[in-house]
Amino acid sequence: MITQLISIVLPIGLCAGLGALWDKFKQPVDTAFVTSFVSNVGFPCLLLSSLDRPGLTLGRVAQTFAAGALAVGCFAVLGLLALKVLRLRDRRYLPALMLPNTGNLGIPIAYFVVGDDGLVFAVAFSTLIQIGHVTLGAWLASGHMSPRQLIKNPMLYALALALAKLGLHIEVPVPLAKTLELLGGVTLPLMLFMLGISLARLHVGSLSRSLFLSFVRVGGGFLVGLLLAAALGLSSAAATAFVIQCSMPVAVLSHMLAQKYEGPSGEIAEMVLASTVLTVVTLPLLVKFA
Repeated sequence: MITQLISIVLPIGLCAGLGALWDKFKQPVDTAFVTSFVSNVGFPCLLLSSLDRPGLTLGRVAQTFAAGALAVGCFAVLGLLALKVLRLRDRRYLPALMLPNTGNLGIPIAYFVVGDDGLVFAVAFSTLIQIGHVTLGAWLASGHMSPRQLIKNPMLYALALALAKLGLHIEVPVPLAKTLELLGGVTLPLMLFMLGISLARLHVGSLSRSLFLSFVRVGGGFLVGLLLAAALGLSSAAATAFVIQCSMPVAVLSHMLAQKYEGPSGEIAEMVLASTVLTVVTLPLLVKFA
């Protein structure tokens, strides 16, 4: 188990570490370009390629979306309570508590624990969270979201295409599927690279607050996942994948949104780091009780 866990976590640390070294040696980086590319090209391609998996049906996607929406609602309540305890009125912390890292960490962990039976549920849950980032997360981070902005969001069109493919049983041509996989595959490394740059520039000033919020994200997510999985009567594989995804740390994309909209990006970077370490340390317990 330790070897497999290292194989999942180490690449994440190395990508972020490369970003930190890049900043240390004062190499150029275009933050605006990376953010725009990830939002408009990378994530839509990642969504389309993620949903192109055997065994994934509209029924399973709908079931997972419904359970995931309930979970996100519970995360929002927990987040608001935690921010009230800390007397933080800043809405820009909420996406980090509501929308966990279900992609580059949650999916491989779910696959490691439950295999192909749970992978389709993990992917569907992650798709919901990705859509949440570019809609609800962007709205909270920016303070405004108009219907025109939603219409322009390529993630919604990517989701519509993916659902049409599933419903109509359309086979994606191999060259197109490979292109989507290639473009989607660069998204997560770029995000981790930018996270490393932010971590290298951190001036730690409220680490205790970041640790508290990280515990709310990971521990609170675990409890929500357990309770909802039992209440909804999910199958064994689906319930395990669901609990694992609910327990994931703060997502790197929350940090990118904070950067884009001039939010508390430094503190959210601290939360990404602290909650990821917390997840790794508690993963054996998570796997045992999920």
